Amino acid sequence: MTYESFTIVESHACPGVRFRVRRLSLARRMELIRLIRETGEKLAFHTAGESVVDAAHAAEIRARMDALYIRWGLAEISGITIDGEPVSLDNLLDRGPDALAREIVDAVKGELFLDEDERKN
Repeated sequence: MTYESFTIVESHACPGVRFRVRRLSLARRMELIRLIRETGEKLAFHTAGESVVDAAHAAEIRARMDALYIRWGLAEISGITIDGEPVSLDNLLDRGPDALAREIVDAVKGELFLDEDERKN
């Protein structure tokens, strides 16, 4: 058996861009749980609130969690420069295409969570 600890994704949001997403392992699961536990609790608190301020806090926390998923799960990205510079985690998050960042978050989450068919098996 050969096991690859990552998957390669061809971007639909930005044709020509490819990125590698880390697959989940026991150690990486523990690391992610530690990273999102506190942030997730704050998100739950503000999501339960009904004020505009709570909604703004919840949106900010979701964005921070998305950045956390990218930092945790993105192993490599190619096929893109940002403002003439080679892509990096920092410039991807700061100045990169939002659609690409969302696609990466979805790919990372896709490696973390089982879909309906996988849960049945």
